[in-house]
Amino acid sequence: MLGHIAGRPSPSWDKIQAVVVLLMRQVPLHYIALRKMPANGPRPFQRLHRFLKGYTPWQIIIGALTTVYAAHHADLFVGLTPAEEEKKMFSRRYTPGYTRGVWILSALDAGFFTSQNIRPKVLRDTMSALFSVYYLFFPKRALEKNYMMIQNITPVHMRRSWEKMLHPLIRLMTWVNAPRLGIRREVKVQLSKAQGHHSDAIVTLTIFFKGTEEEYARSEAFIYNTPGGGFVAMNPRCHADYLMAWAGQTGMPIVSIDYKKAPENPFPSGVHECFDVYALIASTKGACIGMKGLVQPRIAVVGDSAGGTMASALMNMLIEEAPELPKPVGLVLIYPCMQVGLDFWISNEDLAVIEEEISRGPIPEDILKARPGRGDGMTLNSKAAFMDDSILSTTFMRALMVMYIGGDPTLDHKADYLVSPIHTPDAILAQYPRTYMITGEKDPLVDDSIIFMAKMRRAKRAAGADLESDILRIVSGVSHAFLQMTGIVPEMKDLVRVVGEEIVDILKVPEKQADWGETSTASMVNVVKPKSVPNPRSISAYAAQWENNYTRDAVTIYEHRRVAYLDQLGIDTHDD
Repeated sequence: MLGHIAGRPSPSWDKIQAVVVLLMRQVPLHYIALRKMPANGPRPFQRLHRFLKGYTPWQIIIGALTTVYAAHHADLFVGLTPAEEEKKMFSRRYTPGYTRGVWILSALDAGFFTSQNIRPKVLRDTMSALFSVYYLFFPKRALEKNYMMIQNITPVHMRRSWEKMLHPLIRLMTWVNAPRLGIRREVKVQLSKAQGHHSDAIVTLTIFFKGTEEEYARSEAFIYNTPGGGFVAMNPRCHADYLMAWAGQTGMPIVSIDYKKAPENPFPSGVHECFDVYALIASTKGACIGMKGLVQPRIAVVGDSAGGTMASALMNMLIEEAPELPKPVGLVLIYPCMQVGLDFWISNEDLAVIEEEISRGPIPEDILKARPGRGDGMTLNSKAAFMDDSILSTTFMRALMVMYIGGDPTLDHKADYLVSPIHTPDAILAQYPRTYMITGEKDPLVDDSIIFMAKMRRAKRAAGADLESDILRIVSGVSHAFLQMTGIVPEMKDLVRVVGEEIVDILKVPEKQADWGETSTASMVNVVKPKSVPNPRSISAYAAQWENNYTRDAVTIYEHRRVAYLDQLGIDTHDD
């Protein structure tokens, strides 16, 4: 209160207020209790003292805590509490497994936020674990703490929270649950402007591989991973749980890049670094990272979240600026951010592309027509529908995007398709390799994936390219960052396995080696009908069954979103 009276609420004023209140209360009460009152207190307390003599100290403590708890929640019993946001946010929006994951991640975030100023590191790690346990028992306090931090989030705060996977206890849990790998090490590669790279820099790569050094050196295929982290945080070690799982499942090396992060290195530093490292590996046939370099390896580019943005921007640069380089045989984009911006409306142009693609499938048109604002430029997108998302709120996205774009006044983030791949021209999209996208139904970024996939399929269809293996999967009842829940939510392990099977299928040995990773010296301007690169999709019965049970099509999620709008208007469409 004192801070608000001064017009400058802050932790300093809160500390002053706490000291003042303690001095005002404790000094007079201490004097009265010792000098003016009987040893057993006033007369009502003397009766209470005689009553409590029949109980042990342990019973008194438990009884007191129970009484305080009941008093604190008395409004629940008499029906004075308004409808909780968590009821709609969690029990109706997410699956039970994802809800448990959000609960645990929220507690960890709050615990790490609370302990961030503690020194030294050993003590901070200890207290962050203890605080996280506290917030597991008090999830509302965790939500309040995280909400306050996000309002004024900084890169330091973000890294402290999102890089919690580097905590010793969490690293131990990851190691215990992960498959045993033969290789898990960091290698450094040198970039040089003299060799045509965008900067002179040393880039760190982390390699995960199940086999031996000799098997690694003879590898003919590998996964090039551009990890996510909101463009500002998280190196490959923060993604070790699912990367190690894929390394064990696929039996192929995973090369994960620690690219430059914003805001110290805003766009396009990270994109250029991902491109330069890919170009170096491809041009040396893997020799720069310890492979023998005898054959051109097949490469699948995999990126999640901001890493998905990097992967798509890398593909755009390869097609437009480096047609002589071998291309990836496939892309895997996991809940990618394809549009850096906070527009809350789907344009009529994008809506028309979606509807054109939807109309080609067996989808009841009445559902599509029931969408609010259809065709008038007033259709809300997923960023608006899920702006209060527990993982990726609008406030959080605003901070991330401002840090990433930086202060370049000449940058048009609504047109630059290295910043926002959703604006990639059809001539480039038509040359994309086999692409697999997977995202959450309740992810604020889900519409980015829907629009991007619709545009890519339209471009490939017009160019006569193969598009049967281009797949978009929308996972029911989950939002963003589900890969980060691999170690804490058993259901997410099945999802990681399904994505791993897709990667294996993308990298399978082709029937005709010449059809894979072919290069073209044709310029962008002259490309009218690019050569199809066949990579037929063939997945296991397990993955097909999982997709059938746990994923939805685009129109279904729009219908569910319409129900969410009715909820927001106070029209209850659910049975509790």
